[in-house]
Amino acid sequence: MSDLAEAVQSAWRYRWHANTWTCQPTEVALETPVTLFVNGAEYVTAALTPTDLRDWAVGFLAGEGAIQQAREMTIFQWRPDEGQIWVRIPGFRPPERRASYLGSCCGQSRPNGLPAAQWSPLSCNLTWNLSDFYEAFSTLTRWSRTQRSGGLHVAGLARGHAPFLMRADVGRHNALDKVFGAALLALDDALHDAYLLFSGRLSAEIVWKARRMGVSTIVSNAAPTALGIEWAQSFGITLVGFLRDAEASVFSHPERLQLPALPPGD
Repeated sequence: MSDLAEAVQSAWRYRWHANTWTCQPTEVALETPVTLFVNGAEYVTAALTPTDLRDWAVGFLAGEGAIQQAREMTIFQWRPDEGQIWVRIPGFRPPERRASYLGSCCGQSRPNGLPAAQWSPLSCNLTWNLSDFYEAFSTLTRWSRTQRSGGLHVAGLARGHAPFLMRADVGRHNALDKVFGAALLALDDALHDAYLLFSGRLSAEIVWKARRMGVSTIVSNAAPTALGIEWAQSFGITLVGFLRDAEASVFSHPERLQLPALPPGD
């Protein structure tokens, strides 16, 4: 796993607490614009935390459909002084027009939206134990708390009760891309028996990215959106939100946790 000390930097703050001002050292999450060049052409500029950048590039480009396997990216160069990543994908022609900036708080801006209709539902006969979700998410949370910025999103992949990949970024979408890229680089691209751990809101784009990964279950401590639920239902993805203490909510495909059916008409 990554060392989260590399994802933050020191800062001073004035803190108002218990009717008293104090001056304290603290940590803040790193965020910097990074421009990705593919085959010599500028592809996108993303605001992200400059750690695990190879993972991010592979995962982002796989999510874009530019590559299917990590080995298709034959060259990776990180130029920190220029804030640039240069990669080579033989045979790939970047589109002439595309969104030029990807903010850390938002998803990818695509002129034609997300191509949801082209994805068929995932076929998965796995069943899960809720106790495994709690244990795996607890591991993810403990790792996240090795830094004190409060500004990093985390994502992970787990089988059973234990995460086998964990990544962090100031942007929730970037954290997910890093996990996807790390899995591809580890040649673990068959993720049908894994589930996704995620610290952010379960929006439609997060569900879409999970479908790209081939992951049939997403577990988060945050809320879903209406479109996120709709797409999860359509894609065959189990959506678990509000995983906190002794609480959890399942919004789609509850059969993977062997839950009772909703009342008729709901």
